[in-house]
Amino acid sequence: MRRDKDWQVFENYIAEILKEIDPYCVATPGSGNGGCKSDIKTILPIQIECKQRKTKDITIRMDVFEKLKGEIPFHVQKLPVYCLEQKDKKRFAVLDLNDFLEFYIEYWKLKNGE
Repeated sequence: MRRDKDWQVFENYIAEILKEIDPYCVATPGSGNGGCKSDIKTILPIQIECKQRKTKDITIRMDVFEKLKGEIPFHVQKLPVYCLEQKDKKRFAVLDLNDFLEFYIEYWKLKNGE
């Protein structure tokens, strides 16, 4: 059985890291009960869904990822990011491959002055 404190720690961890570039970033209270669409509230162009697993292996649930993508309005440019934590507290961020490649190429060009 999952304890509420565990998932709050995971979501708060992500929000605290993102505060470096968005000082108003917070874990969203009530996101699982339909109150908010995202687990992390941020002005950044990302939409984050967090899931914890009490297993050693991580499984990407396509229904969860598709729901995450579907919650982003068509007129809004946000990158869907599916964050996972497994029982050993290893953490992962899952992106659509094309989104990742586009993001990384843009980052590389900016970093290298192109």
